[in-house]
Amino acid sequence: MDQKGASKNFMGFGGGMRFCVGTDFTKVQMAVFLHCLVTKYRWRTVRGGGEIVRTPGLQFPNGFHVEISERQTE
Repeated sequence: MDQKGASKNFMGFGGGMRFCVGTDFTKVQMAVFLHCLVTKYRWRTVRGGGEIVRTPGLQFPNGFHVEISERQTE
């Protein structure tokens, strides 16, 4: 098996009975980040990866590229 990069199957907060103690804090941080991202910025697809793999999370094996720009205030 040829492993040149990081694993794409990493589960950051573990699974099963033992979870990371920072899981809830990180969920709050991600919620704030995503709120700012969708309210203050726009994005457009530059090059989408046609294939989506639904596992415990979404994966784009061929990548999914977007261009992010600041929203214009009116």
